[in-house]
Amino acid sequence: MPSFEEEKLADYKRIVDGLPVPENLVDDAILKGFEKGRREKNKSKQRMRSLFSIAAVAVILISFFTSIRLSPAFAGYVSELPGLAKLVDLIQGDKGIIAALESEYDQEIGVSSTKDGVTFTITRAIADETGLLLFYTIDTQTERKELIIQDARLKNTDGKKFLLGSASFGMPHYSLEGERSFTGSMDFTFQEPLEAKSFNLIVKIEGKEHEVDFKLNKEISSKKEYTLNKTVSIEGQKITFEKVEIYPLRVAIHVKMDPNNSKRILSFDEIRLVDEHGETWNKISNGITASGGVADDKRILYVQSNYFREPRELYLIPGKIQAVDKSDAYLIVDTEKKTILKQPHPGKFSSAKVSNGNNLSIKLETEREFNYHPFGVIRDADGKEVMTDGSTKYGLEGYSEFGISIPNLKKYKNPLSLELNFYPAWINSEEKIRIK
Repeated sequence: MPSFEEEKLADYKRIVDGLPVPENLVDDAILKGFEKGRREKNKSKQRMRSLFSIAAVAVILISFFTSIRLSPAFAGYVSELPGLAKLVDLIQGDKGIIAALESEYDQEIGVSSTKDGVTFTITRAIADETGLLLFYTIDTQTERKELIIQDARLKNTDGKKFLLGSASFGMPHYSLEGERSFTGSMDFTFQEPLEAKSFNLIVKIEGKEHEVDFKLNKEISSKKEYTLNKTVSIEGQKITFEKVEIYPLRVAIHVKMDPNNSKRILSFDEIRLVDEHGETWNKISNGITASGGVADDKRILYVQSNYFREPRELYLIPGKIQAVDKSDAYLIVDTEKKTILKQPHPGKFSSAKVSNGNNLSIKLETEREFNYHPFGVIRDADGKEVMTDGSTKYGLEGYSEFGISIPNLKKYKNPLSLELNFYPAWINSEEKIRIK
């Protein structure tokens, strides 16, 4: 029977990207991890950095799980590291963030707000031209089984350039037994290169607003840019990879789809970077993965950053790409007759139902789990945009059921046209496009 530590390592494996690495490199990394831990053990000033660094080595090594035998001694060593689970969850298997922490590119913040027995603290920050990643803790006087950041608003306070693009507060915090301390991160992205250094952050927790001011004292590292202008044909669809911009937090890949393509490109599921040793930087698993809509010919895709690595060779691999015929890029549903009138071929949507007058649910049959909500903009028969106020996903083996809440559903003229943002149909290319 697997031990608790083995089960936890298997859990971590499922959230960490796999890396095919020669066994001698694994052994070397293990030894370096041990040595680094011993060197920093007695340096209380660097205790947090030490934990992050050791955890980073552990996360990278766990990702070898499928192809490399995991040493029982190393598994035991990992299980004894205090707080490893929270550290692994916090950085979400993102190798770029791990490398930034290892390279001491992050900075300590340490500002707090306390209201009604709840203390919100920004502990650390990592910033580049594209975004700002904040690590935080929430401490409470009494145990909580659930704690949610309801809202977060960021603004600059020094008058310098600041144009917010998106904000992610992270997942709600849950504890079956109840806890008094929760750790998380929030990610802000910018539409223009960040110049601001002083900020004001307001977060809402349990209905109370916590306001903190903080500054970035470290200089922001400049991007590394590579021009490609390489067009590839993937199962008849032409895609041009224009350039690659490498930042400390993420890598931005600029792509352009040929307007004469017969298919609409929906999602680049497995786009990645790989070096001459086979080490891989995959698509970001928790955070912004792309900018630009599915109907746009140009898009920016984001993968994990290799900014703090300098491989001799670096390649881009497109991988699996969701794509449907442009004529099939919509699901047409009659909500009165509860029937599907049109869908991509071969049809994988199997039913449409309406409950409680306003809730539309649609079943999608899939061979394996499909972790996407397929629908974008919805329009009625007159071209009027349908307003929604929430969506749900319910998955069982072999299918997923998606729910859409549409207030005043009956006021919209049938049939409804649901734009497809995601769909389980793929084209694929493992061609290596050289970056450097």
